[in-house]
Amino acid sequence: MLRGLALLGAMWFVAGGAVAADVVGTVTILDGDALIVRGAARLRAAEGVRLLQGDIVETGDQTFSQIELVEHTVLEMGPRSKAMIGGPLRYKLEHTVYALTGWFKLTNARSEGNVRAFELRSPLIEIGLLPGVVTMQLKPAEAVLFAERGDLKLLERPAGTPVGVRQGQTYRRPAGVRGTITPATPPAFVAEMPRAFRDSLPQRAERFRGREVAARAAPDFSYADVALWLGTESPFRRQFVERWRVRAREAEFRRGLVAGLRSHPEWDPVLFPEKYLPKPVASAASGAFRAATTTAKR
Repeated sequence: MLRGLALLGAMWFVAGGAVAADVVGTVTILDGDALIVRGAARLRAAEGVRLLQGDIVETGDQTFSQIELVEHTVLEMGPRSKAMIGGPLRYKLEHTVYALTGWFKLTNARSEGNVRAFELRSPLIEIGLLPGVVTMQLKPAEAVLFAERGDLKLLERPAGTPVGVRQGQTYRRPAGVRGTITPATPPAFVAEMPRAFRDSLPQRAERFRGREVAARAAPDFSYADVALWLGTESPFRRQFVERWRVRAREAEFRRGLVAGLRSHPEWDPVLFPEKYLPKPVASAASGAFRAATTTAKR
């Protein structure tokens, strides 16, 4: 019953029930397949589909997607890429693209340059105000970034060490060490870069203004499908407890949660609520009374 209500709620958003404040962008170009995880449901992306705060977008093996976000930011995603559009409001991450793995090109589309835009955060690096165009490849243990247009400042995470990268430079950071900067782009980076990233693509959001495009339902996601998200950093992990709590009642999803509990300990109260029940007050009081009586008899 609860599972059905969660799916109905997600489809209500898709059908146009979301208020304008929830909309953070629009899928304007999609070549290939992409999925959207929204609440406890999974949907198929399409050109013109609006993205809501906290949507997770995941692209297929041969996919290119362009997403035009609010605040004049354009996000391009290459094959096998995972990103959350807008983070938890309670942590003031609503204007954040949390890029987990894959290929990304982020553009500040405002002609003035250094203005408010979406920030980018990933497990290894964080970029604040974006002055121009940056292309990056993110792997679980490495981040490579090319400053295509404009100089930028980034932070190495989790230490928060600031690094300046000038236009035309490439920054590379393996996990656990400081990053390095080179004046040229590594040939391997260029060879692997999605072909669409090499062109300046037109913005197309105006084509879909005032026109709702519904996302179709996709097969449910399994624990394995979202395991990387469940094991990411704390501010993002915590929201998944509420979003996917209903899935903990399903045998396959629960088995995955239990097996991977060390990566997401906040699920322990959901999986084993009996451990968090208050101790019976009567039993404690009775024990204290018996101890006092025994002492008095002595």
